[in-house]
Amino acid sequence: DAGTVVAAKAVVITGGIGSFTPRALPADEGWEGRGLVYFVPRLAEHAGKDIVIVGGGDSAFDWAYSLAPIARSVSLVHRREQFRAHGSMVDTVRDLGVRLFTSSEVSAIRGTPDGSGIAEVRVTHKTTGEQTALPAQTVVAALGFIANIGPIATWGLDLVKRHIVVDTAMRTNLAHVFAAGDIVTYEGKVPLISVGFGQAALAVNNA
Repeated sequence: DAGTVVAAKAVVITGGIGSFTPRALPADEGWEGRGLVYFVPRLAEHAGKDIVIVGGGDSAFDWAYSLAPIARSVSLVHRREQFRAHGSMVDTVRDLGVRLFTSSEVSAIRGTPDGSGIAEVRVTHKTTGEQTALPAQTVVAALGFIANIGPIATWGLDLVKRHIVVDTAMRTNLAHVFAAGDIVTYEGKVPLISVGFGQAALAVNNA
């Protein structure tokens, strides 16, 4: 972005899955920074609060497990009946007293009188239409991420769904351009970290 030019005889692309941004909560409407968060880097900031977590994956349940001992209450809302998280963690979180709302979604967020924060979350069951009002000062949206490989997509590489097609030598369709790791695809690929390290070694040696 600064216009720097680097002279090289080969390029190895190891862009991972690209840059990623959290998938937005449909009922956000400007609440981010006023009680709505997409990450929980410091648990202590949410101590003593009523917390609503939206999502059904491992991150949602990990945060529920970590926050339950310090929060006033924790509720978890998931749009499906089945969770993507490990079954043992689901049972553990349920045993901690976390309320689980399945086949439901956050339909509205209500703020405090001065608008400085969140006061209530309205949860609607997708089939029955039944609504539940939950007190909340924190809403954690754990809905996954949207990946984007950015300008790499415009380089003329052979791509399949944001992944660069390579051969067994980690060569791309462009001369002297190689790739390795999560960003590559080929028949029989196994998406493991150890495999990614091996791909990097193959790319460098073949380059």
